[in-house]
Amino acid sequence: MAPGENGTGPRREIVDLVDNVRSSGVEVRTDAGELLTTLSDLITRWNRKVNLVSRKDIGRLVSYHFCDSASVLPLLRPDRDLEVLDLGGSNGLPGLVLAALSPYLRMTTCDSKVRRRDFIEEACRELDIGARFKHGPVDDREFRKQHRETFDLIVARAVTTLRTLFRWCMPLLRPGGRIVAYKGSRCLEEVRQAEAWLLKGGGDRLVVLGSPWAEECNPLRMFAIAGKGL
Repeated sequence: MAPGENGTGPRREIVDLVDNVRSSGVEVRTDAGELLTTLSDLITRWNRKVNLVSRKDIGRLVSYHFCDSASVLPLLRPDRDLEVLDLGGSNGLPGLVLAALSPYLRMTTCDSKVRRRDFIEEACRELDIGARFKHGPVDDREFRKQHRETFDLIVARAVTTLRTLFRWCMPLLRPGGRIVAYKGSRCLEEVRQAEAWLLKGGGDRLVVLGSPWAEECNPLRMFAIAGKGL
């Protein structure tokens, strides 16, 4: 059942989304509904002055954006504490949605967008789940030095090409870690162009999977999942 199908408003949609994640076999935080409601309210309020999501999409923030962000969880099924980097997710998507749902994801968001800085910092404080924000480009020399082989998981939702993503992020990934790129219809073309950068960065596995919730929220969503030392 798609989020919000049997009720109205974002809160009913959030209840449905949390139920759907739980029914897919993923362990969910006990306060996930409250956290997602807080995040939804923050994004809606801030979107009036800072472009976080398209104005035409704000009415389907939960049913499309939250659902699409969460749709990777049935593929990942986190069952231990993971250090996670959300690259370019200063609108809270997908990183804060994932961290609000899973008790195992310790989220760091890195983004260089100045206008979103106040929003994401407030969101991290309000959610109070240990999420933090690093302002600046992920390819900054100091950031790369400080966070080399720091993260178990790196997520990026419609940020850049796979080739660039691997070049930026493979050095930040721990052995045994994964990069998950939220991609669309050109995913397979990007994979062919990025394979050399995957190997150069120490990656050794790359799979492409369709979204398990494609019919519910995003029929074009595909995930490119790259491993390092798996």
